[in-house]
Amino acid sequence: EKRKLMKQCILLSTIIFGLLGEKYGNIRIPGEVEASEFEMILDAAMEAKLETKLLEEWYCRDENSVPAAYYLRPKSEMLRSNKNAMQPPVNAENEKPWQEISDEIKTILKAAVKLLHEKGKMKHSQAKRYLFSAIEDEFDFALGKQTPAFLKKCVCYIRKIANIERFVKIPEMGKYMDITGAEPRIIRDPEAQEKLIKLRDEFIPTIVASSNLRVYTSVTHCDMKLGYSQEIENHYIEGLVQQNFDTETDTLYDEILQHSSLCKTYASFYEYKCEALNIVHKYILPSKTGHINPLIVYGGPCTGKTLLLAEVAKKVNSLLFPMYIYENFFLGEKKI
Repeated sequence: EKRKLMKQCILLSTIIFGLLGEKYGNIRIPGEVEASEFEMILDAAMEAKLETKLLEEWYCRDENSVPAAYYLRPKSEMLRSNKNAMQPPVNAENEKPWQEISDEIKTILKAAVKLLHEKGKMKHSQAKRYLFSAIEDEFDFALGKQTPAFLKKCVCYIRKIANIERFVKIPEMGKYMDITGAEPRIIRDPEAQEKLIKLRDEFIPTIVASSNLRVYTSVTHCDMKLGYSQEIENHYIEGLVQQNFDTETDTLYDEILQHSSLCKTYASFYEYKCEALNIVHKYILPSKTGHINPLIVYGGPCTGKTLLLAEVAKKVNSLLFPMYIYENFFLGEKKI
């Protein structure tokens, strides 16, 4: 779903904000795998003497898709069919088995894919889907293959936490960093940290070197007892929002806001409906033949021409549907 949303953002040239902290995140379990690729992974897992029962149980082949593919079965459906089905699937007892199952599926996929990649049977572009976390996959998709013109409209925020290793044993810090092990030996996950550093210190700087991608880095200092508290997190988010508003404000941006405000003011004075509004309405609606002639609204002084057009501008988004982006400019008006 996230990738579909990002595709829409790219197609509509919407600004993309990338937020990268100290946590790399878990490798995702793919919800859909092409049949040929999935069966190749199964063969590799068997070759490596790995148990493939979980993959065969949790993935279902769909012959109707083109090409044929395997889909991950719904978690709720699978857990209900478990022996513990007497308990609701959302409770902690049923959630624990799923965590164990997902970890085992990830381990099998990771081992099989690494083997295929080493033997040259799977390209890096295919393998990374099973070896990267969601955040790296999204950064690669959003920034990795875009034009400099598109990247100019993107902003990346990197947040580092000073002396983060000191806070590893604070339970709440698991939300902000990758940890592994068990009490009393809890450490920062070295593999996840290595991938995070590669993403933050190699991938993003490479994109910056070839484009105008804007990157902002900040360092957060935590409370020695509480670590990275909710209060610190809220303060950081507020700072990001304020910084973006400050840096994005320029002359053109101000002018657009001024004309938009002026349009609302004029439209508020429009009280009496007239036939001219219907004529303009018909002109604006999409036409198969297109409009050859411009639309000219004329009349004497103070007859309501500006108010009429302001009312039209206010309603144009509902007339043309939200897929259109428009700006209002009142040419000839004195500067506000």
